[in-house]
Amino acid sequence: MNPHFASLVLGLAHQTDQVLQGNLPQGAEQAGIKDAREVAKSLIDTLGMLEQKTQGHLEPDEQKLLTEALTALRFRFVQMKG
Repeated sequence: MNPHFASLVLGLAHQTDQVLQGNLPQGAEQAGIKDAREVAKSLIDTLGMLEQKTQGHLEPDEQKLLTEALTALRFRFVQMKG
Protein backbone atom coordinates (compact mmCIF):
# COMPACT_ATOMS: atom_id res chain seq x y z
CA MET A 1 0.00 0.00 0.00
CA ASN A 2 1.23 3.43 -0.88
CA PRO A 3 1.76 5.21 2.47
CA HIS A 4 0.85 8.58 0.96
CA PHE A 5 -2.50 7.24 -0.25
CA ALA A 6 -3.19 5.66 3.14
CA SER A 7 -2.26 8.90 4.89
CA LEU A 8 -4.61 10.88 2.65
CA VAL A 9 -7.56 8.54 3.20
CA LEU A 10 -6.97 8.19 6.93
CA GLY A 11 -6.46 11.94 7.34
CA LEU A 12 -9.72 12.80 5.59
CA ALA A 13 -11.52 10.02 7.48
CA HIS A 14 -10.19 11.35 10.79
CA GLN A 15 -11.28 14.90 9.96
CA THR A 16 -14.72 13.63 9.05
CA ASP A 17 -14.91 11.59 12.25
CA GLN A 18 -14.08 14.68 14.29
CA VAL A 19 -16.78 16.71 12.54
CA LEU A 20 -19.32 13.92 13.06
CA GLN A 21 -18.52 14.21 16.77
CA GLY A 22 -19.33 17.91 16.60
CA ASN A 23 -15.78 19.25 16.46
CA LEU A 24 -15.55 21.72 13.61
CA PRO A 25 -12.07 22.46 12.24
CA GLN A 26 -10.23 25.38 13.82
CA GLY A 27 -11.23 28.61 12.15
CA ALA A 28 -14.47 27.22 10.71
CA GLU A 29 -16.73 29.45 12.79
CA GLN A 30 -14.71 32.54 11.89
CA ALA A 31 -15.22 31.59 8.24
CA GLY A 32 -18.97 31.46 8.83
CA ILE A 33 -19.21 27.66 8.82
CA LYS A 34 -21.42 26.48 11.64
CA ASP A 35 -23.13 23.39 10.25
CA ALA A 36 -21.15 20.24 11.10
CA ARG A 37 -23.37 18.19 8.78
CA GLU A 38 -22.40 20.36 5.83
CA VAL A 39 -18.68 19.98 6.58
CA ALA A 40 -19.02 16.22 7.09
CA LYS A 41 -20.89 15.86 3.80
CA SER A 42 -18.20 17.81 1.97
CA LEU A 43 -15.43 15.62 3.38
CA ILE A 44 -17.35 12.42 2.59
CA ASP A 45 -18.01 13.69 -0.94
CA THR A 46 -14.27 14.34 -1.32
CA LEU A 47 -13.49 10.74 -0.38
CA GLY A 48 -16.23 9.59 -2.75
CA MET A 49 -14.69 11.61 -5.57
CA LEU A 50 -11.31 10.06 -4.78
CA GLU A 51 -12.90 6.62 -5.02
CA GLN A 52 -14.44 7.43 -8.41
CA LYS A 53 -11.29 8.97 -9.86
CA THR A 54 -9.05 6.11 -8.76
CA GLN A 55 -11.43 3.28 -9.73
CA GLY A 56 -9.46 0.46 -11.31
CA HIS A 57 -6.11 1.99 -10.38
CA LEU A 58 -5.77 1.01 -6.73
CA GLU A 59 -4.12 -1.99 -5.13
CA PRO A 60 -6.65 -4.29 -3.40
CA ASP A 61 -5.61 -3.14 0.09
CA GLU A 62 -5.89 0.52 -0.92
CA GLN A 63 -9.37 -0.07 -2.37
CA LYS A 64 -10.42 -1.90 0.78
CA LEU A 65 -9.18 0.96 3.00
CA LEU A 66 -11.05 3.56 0.97
CA THR A 67 -14.25 1.53 0.64
CA GLU A 68 -14.38 0.65 4.34
CA ALA A 69 -13.68 4.23 5.41
CA LEU A 70 -16.42 5.57 3.13
CA THR A 71 -18.94 2.96 4.21
CA ALA A 72 -18.37 3.66 7.90
CA LEU A 73 -18.48 7.44 7.48
CA ARG A 74 -21.60 7.38 5.31
CA PHE A 75 -23.33 5.18 7.88
CA ARG A 76 -22.40 7.54 10.70
CA PHE A 77 -23.48 10.55 8.64
CA VAL A 78 -26.94 9.06 8.11
CA GLN A 79 -27.22 8.42 11.84
CA MET A 80 -26.16 11.99 12.68
CA LYS A 81 -29.05 14.13 13.77
CA GLY A 82 -29.61 17.13 11.55
